[in-house]
Amino acid sequence: MKSTAKMARSGLCAAAVTGLIMTTATSAGATTVFDIGHGAGSCPDGYVCLWSEGNFVQGKFTYDRKFGSMASNQNVGDMGKLARTPTGDKGMQDVATAVLNNTGSSVCFYENNWYGGLEFRIGPWEHWPSVPSWINDKISSFKYC
Repeated sequence: MKSTAKMARSGLCAAAVTGLIMTTATSAGATTVFDIGHGAGSCPDGYVCLWSEGNFVQGKFTYDRKFGSMASNQNVGDMGKLARTPTGDKGMQDVATAVLNNTGSSVCFYENNWYGGLEFRIGPWEHWPSVPSWINDKISSFKYC
């Protein structure tokens, strides 16, 4: 009986550890990459990519407050706070001109943080070297929709 109880306890511990590892692996899959470079081909498979300049050109910014391009495989509710740096928050709020959806889902871009205001929707595998003027330099968040 004692060895059966030990085996049962060991099995429960192994199951708990396996569940923890699987949870960690799942959450570790969400990634945002900054300054991905120029060109639509620099957008990784399974990611949504944004560039600060038209035609998928990575721009440069003064004061080191903005990224010139980014790729993410998760919803982003606040494009202004993508990274914490010694000089403050760094992001891509209100600077995106080109977007590319390299996923099999539709993506909605919003003018306000946390998915509010005007919405610009693009389909799976769709790319825009220049977004419409009414949303250009106004994207503050995006999510799969």
